[in-house]
Amino acid sequence: MDPRKRLGVLLQRKDNLLCADCEEPEPLWASTNWGCFLCTQCAGVHRSLGVHHSFVLSCTLDDWTDEQVDFMEQNGNKAVNAHLEFCVPKAIEAPFRSLTSREEREQYIHAKYVEQLFSKQEGRTERPRPPERNTRRLSHPVDDAPKVGMVEFIGILDVTLVECQDLVIKDIISSDPYCLLSVGLQTRKSSTKQSNLNPKYNEHFSFSWDGIDKLVVTVFDEDDLSKDDHMGVATVDLSPLLKAEGIVMREWFPIVHRKHHEKQQGKILLEIQFIALK
Repeated sequence: MDPRKRLGVLLQRKDNLLCADCEEPEPLWASTNWGCFLCTQCAGVHRSLGVHHSFVLSCTLDDWTDEQVDFMEQNGNKAVNAHLEFCVPKAIEAPFRSLTSREEREQYIHAKYVEQLFSKQEGRTERPRPPERNTRRLSHPVDDAPKVGMVEFIGILDVTLVECQDLVIKDIISSDPYCLLSVGLQTRKSSTKQSNLNPKYNEHFSFSWDGIDKLVVTVFDEDDLSKDDHMGVATVDLSPLLKAEGIVMREWFPIVHRKHHEKQQGKILLEIQFIALK
């Protein structure tokens, strides 16, 4: 079958009826290196990213190879968003059709495809873009929404757990450490490193941030037959990041006893970056 006819069939699939980024109906453009279909406005933003980030073709005007159509067939909007919108913070408002300004559209698409802030990665908890977000947006102005008990986030924290050193022994000769990272009510868990008092993680986590909460990292020793042992806690004051947006803070922090804070039980290396919501 002719490549363009095959494209027509793909565009009729339920998962491809709306733009992958803003849900505009009947998308007629595509990012061929991601495998998703786009509306005219979002395609324009994709082209500004550069072909190394997104190579855009028209589904009706440009010539396509069979290999390009094969790739689109293997992916599609649902699969691409399952990866790139794996954990979209509630504070992030995705573009919605023509209601979204060019600037807001650019910010979201850059975060999604270039920085991949919401993508599926080890240690991230699944939190897809809620499907009901746009019906609420159309029917209820934001100012009318109740704010009692709600947290207003000002941006995203990107945290890399690099490594720990000099951890305490909780088993007979070693420990099996893992970390719980918490910001407010959000908690992420690292992998467990077997029999290692100087574990290297290099694991990435993202949090929504209200500009107030601290980052608390609690280290545990994993036990199969009993309750996991507490190995210490590190508390990070994030307020300096308010004046250092976009700068990566790389620093060692002491891990202390949960009750006797003067007793150090190791140290932890973190990389932290604050990205403000515009």
